[in-house]
Amino acid sequence: MMSTASRDEAFIRAGLAKSAFRESIYEGLPWQYYMDYITSVQKMLKHMVRILPRVYQAHDAFMMFYKPYDTVFRSLKQQNKAAPIWHKIVQEAIRRENYYEVNRFTRGSTELSILAAYQFLKTILNKVWSRQLEQMQQQLQQQLQQINDPREANKIIRNVVDQTFSTVGLKDMAKEALGEALQAVQEYSDAKAEAEAAIEALVGSGGSGFDKEALSVLHFLDHHDDFRNRVRILHWARVFTTQFMTTLPASFSHEQVVSTVGGISGVGRINGNKVSDILPSELALMNLPGFENIGRALFAVKYVSRQLMAYQHAVAIKPVVFVDKSGSMAGAIKAGKYIIEGEVPKISVAAGVALAMYRKYNAEVYLFDTEVTAVKPADVVNVLLTINADGGTNIDSVIEEINHINKTDYIYIIISDGITEASEQHLAMLRRFASRVKLILVDYTYEPNYNWVQLLKQYNNVMLVNDVASFENAVKRALASA
Repeated sequence: MMSTASRDEAFIRAGLAKSAFRESIYEGLPWQYYMDYITSVQKMLKHMVRILPRVYQAHDAFMMFYKPYDTVFRSLKQQNKAAPIWHKIVQEAIRRENYYEVNRFTRGSTELSILAAYQFLKTILNKVWSRQLEQMQQQLQQQLQQINDPREANKIIRNVVDQTFSTVGLKDMAKEALGEALQAVQEYSDAKAEAEAAIEALVGSGGSGFDKEALSVLHFLDHHDDFRNRVRILHWARVFTTQFMTTLPASFSHEQVVSTVGGISGVGRINGNKVSDILPSELALMNLPGFENIGRALFAVKYVSRQLMAYQHAVAIKPVVFVDKSGSMAGAIKAGKYIIEGEVPKISVAAGVALAMYRKYNAEVYLFDTEVTAVKPADVVNVLLTINADGGTNIDSVIEEINHINKTDYIYIIISDGITEASEQHLAMLRRFASRVKLILVDYTYEPNYNWVQLLKQYNNVMLVNDVASFENAVKRALASA
């Protein structure tokens, strides 16, 4: 266990004697517990705006947002001879009304406190603090060491601070810094909450295996537009998953063909030797009163010649969905009725289709670009969080995977916005199951002249879509023609 003497030495060596707060700010925890978060504030400022705050400055900025309002006020030193000007800045900040507003959001959250500390220090260190001001603080510190009367020390500090900030307007600067911190915290909190709600809706409760970097504070600050776009992609994926869950048929099966000589839906000639499916009216032949022998003989003839009528069971047709995850799918498609004159990400609509089919029909879902990967909903979310506007597609890998699956009671739906020619070897492979492969081409107004597309066209299995409405119709058509 660290001794008090060695702890104090380490504390001073870290520069924390210059903190505006007493050690009660730690609420019983060792000060080292917070150092990783404080270091994160320093690193972010250095990375983003080429400013490296002192440890005590990053420390105070983080702690004033992380700790509850009352704890912060109680822990503020009455004065601090080691860093009197910095103490005045912190004091003025926590006295502002909008500090309380920020603290309501950030207290107890390391993530939001780091963001608020970053934004606060960015403004203060850019507009208030300077090398000259730091030198002035050092000179004042040396002067105060010779003074034992607290009232005289306060008077000297007040005079220096008033002279220093007479033109800067410390109160206004503190208010501005806090306002920018509040705006950043609110925007990030709202966006991340929306993204996490979408993820939970797409993956289900407990779905935490997604790429967290895309929703981090650093990504929000470093790539703000991309962060907002990720949230938008997730939002629309959630919308379209819900939409397709509603509009797709409740069940997806294909009834066997009924008797060619008549019958009703679900009834046809017996196929095989499953006697339990034979209609009661046919079984009654064997028990005709007074004609038992004739009835049994007639039943036997009809059975051997497969003329008996029997219940026909629906055969489940399983969909397998291949979604193009190449960068171009992050582009937009017309939303139509969803947003008047607006657009939505293509990948969001495609993901909505795939996830809806996964839930309703236990569909298998694959993502592809130059390679094909079988995925679960969490993997789809990861793609939505990381998709970049680059990379191509390779249809050969999709054809090869379908050939590997090789199930006659499956249908295969390919959703893509940019495709390539198939090799002759894979084109020959596709011919064996082309009737069961449906292609939805996104953002196309004409059928490209690729060899494998022309092959699918012979089976009327190519659907062009250029807005969400035509996308919905294409999906329904793909399922109806299974």
